[in-house]
Amino acid sequence: MMKRKNKYKKTISLSLLLFTAACSNDLNNFKLLPKNEINSNSVSFDASASAKKTVLVKTKTNFSRSAMESLEKKYQTRVKREIESINVLALEVPKNISISDFLADLRTDKAIVYAEPDLKIELDDNNVRFNDPFLGEQYALEKVEAVKAWDTNQGKQTVKIAIVDTGVDLEHPDLKAKLLNGYNALEQGKPPKDDSRHGTHVAGIAAAIGNNGVGVSGLAVNCSIIPVRALGSNGGTLETVSDGLVWAANNGADVVNMSLGSYTENKTLEEAVKYALSKNVVLVATMGNNSMEKKRYPAAYPGMIAVGATDKNDKIASYSNFGPWMTVSAPGTDIFSTLPTYMSPNGYGKMSGTSMAAPLVTGLAGLIRSQQNGLNPAGVAKVLQDTADDLGDQGYDKYYGAGRINAFKAVSRIKNLK
Repeated sequence: MMKRKNKYKKTISLSLLLFTAACSNDLNNFKLLPKNEINSNSVSFDASASAKKTVLVKTKTNFSRSAMESLEKKYQTRVKREIESINVLALEVPKNISISDFLADLRTDKAIVYAEPDLKIELDDNNVRFNDPFLGEQYALEKVEAVKAWDTNQGKQTVKIAIVDTGVDLEHPDLKAKLLNGYNALEQGKPPKDDSRHGTHVAGIAAAIGNNGVGVSGLAVNCSIIPVRALGSNGGTLETVSDGLVWAANNGADVVNMSLGSYTENKTLEEAVKYALSKNVVLVATMGNNSMEKKRYPAAYPGMIAVGATDKNDKIASYSNFGPWMTVSAPGTDIFSTLPTYMSPNGYGKMSGTSMAAPLVTGLAGLIRSQQNGLNPAGVAKVLQDTADDLGDQGYDKYYGAGRINAFKAVSRIKNLK
């Protein structure tokens, strides 16, 4: 260990540098991760090259600007991002040391709770196909009995659904009127404009404007949308997703959709999940699209609502992951929704994946919160499970969870509780 320590400049211990202080929320001066190209066939964002150059460090206390500058000098590193609410720093790996040695040195510092490598994060959709838009194309809404649910509850504007994804088409006619101020974790200070189709499609499934004579309807017709760009066509990592989730939790989100994940368990995203849950935010994430029983994060973290996908015949989708940590299922195959008007022939089209199933559950969580906003995340999950249509083996099973969601039954349950 001493041999590695000699590679750094001598300075005072990090433990003497960290103290409780209010830190600036202006992150615009931090440079972001290098970016790689999107794999257009799988719509999977490979940010591994940039992730290998970054480690994430949680400290025991908050940190001042001067403390971060001293940290940079001590370890010959650069602070790339500060996620203040969970005391996490993203550090650049110095050129003269391997990532494993750098992590080993950081882990000996008594002021550090943990140090871990950054990870790539992938979106959980499969493919894109374009078709002419009309409501009858949205079979998923019929499956979950959305129209009957809307007789009771179409959602409230005051309930905010955050889409932590690739951003949103900020001018889309089926979304624009309900979009709130958002956040771009990839390019801080810039609007969270979608450059990859995915986030716009997800946002439309959850909460596109309904009954407006335009295009499609989301499940949470009247709920507001907070666009958060944490991934994009040129990459994104654990760092940006965690930052985006924490930002959403700090900026009024009632429900957060994360149609993304990684098979590697990590502490930073778990910290972000715990923080959001502590703020009473309902969190929805995807099981993944590799047809296997393997935990995917953040879906597998405690407190998450983990969503698998079904097809038009109410069977588990051929691509959907499964496992005993699944909460519920929802239609995810050939789902018709909004697409960026500048990236598609008509601003609408179909996509498939657990990415498309999760926002249906998110939209329903928005309806539930609109009826009973005091219901905590565990309570929302229980309503979803108790009112789901049982599929597969009788009762709960690892292929469908508690079953495929039913919006009408869910809002009726809440109505009857009052």
